[in-house]
Amino acid sequence: MTAAQRFVLVRHAEADVNVLRDEDVLPGFDPKAGLTPLGERQAQALARHLPGDPAVRTPGPGVRMYSSPQHRAARTAQVLGAALDVPVTADGRLAELRAPETFPRRITVREWDTVLEERLRLPTTEVFGVESWTAQRRRVREFLNERCSAGQGGGPWVLVSHSETMQALLFELLGLDDDLLHHTRFKISNTGVFIVDRTEDGCASLVVANSKTHLARTA
Repeated sequence: MTAAQRFVLVRHAEADVNVLRDEDVLPGFDPKAGLTPLGERQAQALARHLPGDPAVRTPGPGVRMYSSPQHRAARTAQVLGAALDVPVTADGRLAELRAPETFPRRITVREWDTVLEERLRLPTTEVFGVESWTAQRRRVREFLNERCSAGQGGGPWVLVSHSETMQALLFELLGLDDDLLHHTRFKISNTGVFIVDRTEDGCASLVVANSKTHLARTA
């Protein structure tokens, strides 16, 4: 069956928060973190690659692009949107998981990773003041229903977001049950590209997972 909708999901390029060591201390969640010099090169490499990719040259009204408003995603989307010659619409529902900008106590990066794992093990629970998986998936669902409803043909929809939010987008688009979180996760690299096709009756398929072809010369 021919796909009625195509979603191109892109994680932001490498940011300052992605190069911290396990022992580094986090005073809180940083929504303002910018891209590293390598991240800027990654974003530019993606911008050179994606406009020529047949995956985004599909029949219909044209590319529709949405991004998290957080700086690392917004900057990545800005570079990509200019290359695709399409406007970028910021939507807070694509932001990374909601967490305190000042934690109850300072924690290391390793401890933060443990918090992220715990919130997936207990999907309905706020762990360490961090938005629950259930709440995050709910806002992602609201975004998809409002901005990308199945009745809207064409596209593709290019969504620039963050690793945890992209997990929620993939689970929601593919109709995966939360029970799979106990043993199934998607590996999502900086500027990793996923493509999901969805038919008119809502049947979805994962076409491309975490493609990094564009990064061959950015290291």
